[in-house]
Amino acid sequence: MKPIFVRGVSSQFRLTLAITLSVVLLMTNNRLDPIRQSLSSVLSPLQYLANVPGVMLDWSAEAFATRNMLELQNKELLRQQLVMSERLQRFEHVRQENERLRALLGSPVHMDSRKMVAEVMEVASDPFRQFVVLNHGSQTGIYVGQPVVDAQGVVGQVVEVSEFTSRVLMVSDTTHGIPVRVTRNDVRAIANGMGDIDQIELRHVAKSTDIIVGDLLVTSGLGNRFPEGYPVARVISVSRDDGQSYAVIYAQPLAALDRIRYVLLIWPDETKPFTLPNDVQELIKEAADKAAPSANSSEPQPQPEETTTTQVTSEVNQ
Repeated sequence: MKPIFVRGVSSQFRLTLAITLSVVLLMTNNRLDPIRQSLSSVLSPLQYLANVPGVMLDWSAEAFATRNMLELQNKELLRQQLVMSERLQRFEHVRQENERLRALLGSPVHMDSRKMVAEVMEVASDPFRQFVVLNHGSQTGIYVGQPVVDAQGVVGQVVEVSEFTSRVLMVSDTTHGIPVRVTRNDVRAIANGMGDIDQIELRHVAKSTDIIVGDLLVTSGLGNRFPEGYPVARVISVSRDDGQSYAVIYAQPLAALDRIRYVLLIWPDETKPFTLPNDVQELIKEAADKAAPSANSSEPQPQPEETTTTQVTSEVNQ
């Protein structure tokens, strides 16, 4: 019969064995260094090989993270590039608008007259009508018949005004006419639109009139609608056919009617009185000088005082 409780190794024996082994290891520690170094030399390749998977994993994770970071940075740089490009485009647009406005403000207008910059909101879709709609109306003092110019020359005149917008009939419209004069010799004519945005016509001009290709046409000031001196067009064609009563003269408007964006609304100079042109004043003066002698000749000539006295004396004696 086996015993129920088996007596094992006593605790004192275990303690004694542990102390003995500790003392032996302490005494032999220095002597085991060569063996330890040899074992380390033998095991170091194994340790390196054991660390290779971890190193590869860390390198792969870092490379993947670096690639993701580079992709994110690349996307961010592309986004910033697009934003900067868009801003650059807007700045370029603003620069071009600034140049257009500077050119518009530097257009040949009288500096002492009131003026206002307006933007074109709409262009006529009807091919038979030549007009544009501006973003200013009666609220800013626009009135019917007001002259409109751009940086190069006359655009037209206001024909319809609402509270916030106004319609401008351009010089190329078939119903538009403007008094002009040639700067070379002050010959006067009427420039009429033809429905062609690049061409206007001088009608009813005698074939003997001195107008040649290249002549500059400016507003004459007659009619008291357009102030004098604003460029209108330049003569591009002159034909004097014997079978026609008048010369056929075409001119090209100086204003950029086909790509107009900003215009200048001008008011007449109220401080400057309206004066007739010099040639008209000279004609009036010549007519007055011619009329003066004829008026003097029709008046009765007074008799000398002595003759009248003699006649009265003779009558009394009789």
